Amino acid sequence: MTDELVALLMRNGFVAPEEEAAELRAASRGNLDELVARRLTGEPLAWITGSVEFCGRTLRIAPGVYVPRWHTESVAWRAVERMPRGGRGLDLCTGSGAIAAVLMAERDARMVATDLDPKCVACARVNGVDAHVADLFEGVEGPFDVVTAVVPYVPTADLPLLQRDTFTFETPLAYDGGADGLDLARRAVEGARRVLRPGGALVLELGGRQPETLALDGFTDIRTIRDEEGDPRGLEATASTPSPTRQ
Repeated sequence: MTDELVALLMRNGFVAPEEEAAELRAASRGNLDELVARRLTGEPLAWITGSVEFCGRTLRIAPGVYVPRWHTESVAWRAVERMPRGGRGLDLCTGSGAIAAVLMAERDARMVATDLDPKCVACARVNGVDAHVADLFEGVEGPFDVVTAVVPYVPTADLPLLQRDTFTFETPLAYDGGADGLDLARRAVEGARRVLRPGGALVLELGGRQPETLALDGFTDIRTIRDEEGDPRGLEATASTPSPTRQ
């Protein structure tokens, strides 16, 4: 017999109804109908259950906080590869602190994180991240071994193409990257040049052809990060080592 909750979620277009049904049941405390009703409005599942799995770790997610997506895991793992054990990193637009938390767990990294949204900063702190309300590099001092960021990178004109429920619950602040989607990415590159150690890594999530079009003066060894299906998900670049001073 088909599970009634699974069938309900399937009829309403949810792509992983079995997994969602299991999470809703696990989170319910005699209020399953209430949780299901919230989900049927399109409210993010992680806001309802209070958590999400990311890179094999369970992160707390508060309502109103951007939920880390599965494709960001490829960006996080590249940052892990670039971070020396015990190194120091900066996570911009940290949201729930997902990438910073992974670097702390996997590389014993000393992470600092920033976000404009106080709700995100509070959530990141719950996840053990030293997060601060700030605009990108505001109030932070290098040098860092790795700078990571999931900046807003959707071109403004493409915002209406996002899922219909997105802005019912989420804010454009998490998505709007300006005319070509790269306004915040350019600022991240500029700031990273100032705070990265020579040989340090900038690891950015971007979409589509953006990794190929973002100017990266002052960086070398520029590579596109791809997910398991080969789709571009971001870029990594190495801060140039200063040339030796001539005598």
